[in-house]
Amino acid sequence: MAQRSDPATRPPGRLLASGSLATRRRTVAGILGQCGLAGLDETEVRGVLRLAGLPARAATDPDFPVSLDRELTALSVLLRRVAESQRTGAEFAISVFSAIGINHYGILGLAMQHAPTVLAALEVMLSYPELCWGHSRIVVTGSADAVTLAFEMDAPAPDGGDAEVLREYCVTTDLVSVEHLIGDLIDRAIPPVAITLPFADPGAHFRAEDRLGCPVAFGAPAAEIRYPREIAEAVPVHAGDLPFRRYDKVARTFSSLLAEEEDIAEQSSRLLWAYTPAPTREELADMLGVSTRTLARRLKTAGTSYATLLRHVQSERAKNYLRHSSAPVAEIAERMGYSDSAAFTRAFQAWTGTTPARWRARPEG
Repeated sequence: MAQRSDPATRPPGRLLASGSLATRRRTVAGILGQCGLAGLDETEVRGVLRLAGLPARAATDPDFPVSLDRELTALSVLLRRVAESQRTGAEFAISVFSAIGINHYGILGLAMQHAPTVLAALEVMLSYPELCWGHSRIVVTGSADAVTLAFEMDAPAPDGGDAEVLREYCVTTDLVSVEHLIGDLIDRAIPPVAITLPFADPGAHFRAEDRLGCPVAFGAPAAEIRYPREIAEAVPVHAGDLPFRRYDKVARTFSSLLAEEEDIAEQSSRLLWAYTPAPTREELADMLGVSTRTLARRLKTAGTSYATLLRHVQSERAKNYLRHSSAPVAEIAERMGYSDSAAFTRAFQAWTGTTPARWRARPEG
C-alpha cells in the first residue's frame, strides 16, 4: 500500500510516495515472463524451475504460487545463463525490459492508464505490489525543480546465487520498468532528465542512453530516475475518473486475494515499509482490519511483534537515507517522523550502537 495525499498540499522537497514491490507471496508468472524475455525455450524454462526447487507443472500454470525466495533462486539460475553471454545483470535488464510496456501489467496497467495524474498512477502501482514483478523499495521525492524516484533492495540470499549480481539485475529491472510505465502513460511527452545506477558500466559496446532516452551514469551512489517537476501532476493520455475508479477497485480485489496468503508478519512489514512515517500500532491494526489486541496476538504467534518489525524497518530505512543521500540528519529525522534530530539519534544508537553521523562516515556507510 502506498502513501497517498493531495499533490497540491505537498511542499517541494518532500516525500511524494513510497512503497515496496517485494511481496513474499507471488506467482510463477514473473519467472516465466523473464525467462521468455531471455529467449529460453520450454525445456530451458523447466530446467530453471527445477534448479529453483519448483515442479515442472509450474511451467504451464502462470498462477502457480511461489515464495519470494524461490523466485530469487530461479532468477539466480537465469542470471548464471546470462553471464555465459558476457552480459552484466544491468545490461541484460536494460536490454530486455526496455521492451516491456504498460499493457504487460494487465488490470494494474489499466488502472494506471486511467489515473488522474502520473503520481496517482505510481501510487496505484505501489498500493498493489502483488500485481507487479518487482523487488525494490521505491521512494518518490519532489523538490522545487525535480521529481526523483529512488530504488533500493536489500542484498538477497538466494540458494547458490551471487547476491550482488541478483540485486543489480532486480533493481535495474524495476527502474527500467517504471521508467517505461511512466513513458507509456504520457506518450513520452516528458522524458527523464537523467538516470543513475550504482553498478559497473557494461562498457563502450553497450549504450544505455539509446534504450532509455536520457543520460545514464553508472557507478553512481544510488539507483534513481530524475524527472522535471511537472511529471508528478502530468495527466495520462487515457485519464478518466469513472474507468479509473472501476479498474482501481478490480486491482484492489485481485491484490487482496494474493495478499491474503501472506502471513500477518509479512503483511505488517510491507505496510510499515509503505508509509513514511510508519503507521502506529493502532493504524496498522486498522489497515489489516483487526483489533490491536488481535494484531499483537497473531504477531506473537508468528514469532515477532510490532516493535520488532518497526525497529527493523526504521533501522534499514534510516541507513538507506544516510547511505544514499546527502540530506542532513535533522531532515532525515523529520522524514521518518521523529520530533527532533536528538530523538532520531537516540533511536539510531539503540539500533546500531553508533550515531547517524558516525555510521555515515564509516566505509560501509
